[in-house]
Amino acid sequence: MGVLGISLLFVGITLIMNGINRFIGTDARSSVFMNAVTGFVIVTANLIILTKAAGAADYQNAASGFLFGFTYIFIAANHIWGLDWRPFGWFSLMVVIYAVVMAAGSFGADARLGLLWSAWALLWLEGFLESGLGLPLSRVFPYLSIAEGVFAAFVPAVFMLTGTW
Repeated sequence: MGVLGISLLFVGITLIMNGINRFIGTDARSSVFMNAVTGFVIVTANLIILTKAAGAADYQNAASGFLFGFTYIFIAANHIWGLDWRPFGWFSLMVVIYAVVMAAGSFGADARLGLLWSAWALLWLEGFLESGLGLPLSRVFPYLSIAEGVFAAFVPAVFMLTGTW
């Protein structure tokens, strides 16, 4: 759980920061650095996992990590260059489908991971609905982002990194 714990630590901090930034109305470009760092940390860690992959579980872990990492790189790029958010929304839909499959598969082995995948699927679903379909959910995002940052990322990361998971 080491790489997942490290990844979730960065994800939690970034989600909390993104939610607070949306609440207080800071310029979205202010969050680029942390989103980019989070994305690159996760992608780099999963590239290492991929180079050492010894079986299907390693490939699955790397693929999952890449989806997280590229989410944050995508967000950073959109803020830097003012890109259309619809492609991010459709990317999010594909990740929702993956996350639902992962949640369903995780419940039998570790219900905690099943709950985490379910929570992450909800956050990516919000991304799809707001960015992909243009639904007016901007009031939902800050609350969901902060809650998920705390309970589906930061707190699990601390448990994973301290060996109490």
